[in-house]
Amino acid sequence: MEIFPDVHWLDLGFSNVYLVADTDGLTLVDAGMPRQTRKILSAIAQLGYQPDALRRIVITHADIDHAGSLAALVQATGAAVYAGSPTAALLRQGRGPEHVPVPGPIQFLAGLFRYGSVAQVNEMADGHELPCLGGLRILAAPGHTLEHHAFFSPATGVLFAGDALNTRQDRLNLTPRRITADMTLARQTAHLLLNLRPRLFACGHGRPLRDLPADHLTHFLEEI
Repeated sequence: MEIFPDVHWLDLGFSNVYLVADTDGLTLVDAGMPRQTRKILSAIAQLGYQPDALRRIVITHADIDHAGSLAALVQATGAAVYAGSPTAALLRQGRGPEHVPVPGPIQFLAGLFRYGSVAQVNEMADGHELPCLGGLRILAAPGHTLEHHAFFSPATGVLFAGDALNTRQDRLNLTPRRITADMTLARQTAHLLLNLRPRLFACGHGRPLRDLPADHLTHFLEEI
């Protein structure tokens, strides 16, 4: 579904991924759970592209529901992978990041899950840009996980928030405490992202939200 000019939302059931069309081909934001490759390739075909039109895959963080099909997609398309440096290290191992500062049941369960590793990952740092949507800027967005990044296009106002934010019933929400490594950082990240005044919030979970009223953003900032 096209939710913004050249930005397409793929609801994979458990999480969202996004396809961006540019003159040089396609960019995929996040890669979903394992075994979602066929759905993503089908969406690429429905847009009129061959698999090798997928030029790059950018990953917000290394959780299995955001990177689970990454290795299979790279094999099928030859796309280059981009991620923040700590995320890149995890992707090369095919494992997820820590979510809680003190080990417990959630972290134990997360540690049981592994997915296909990717040997070649282009590492990005805060402030770097990709040639997509007029310049897609990487932003350090820790909180949900400490290595989490978001991607923002100042030219269009499109924000790919990953799990720094989520949406429910047409409202923005903060990452849930039970799966968040650092709630203080999560709140700081939310302030950073909302102060960008995005036109489109494309989150990892929930329906994308476009052109939210200013009072909605102000109220949410006051809440957190």
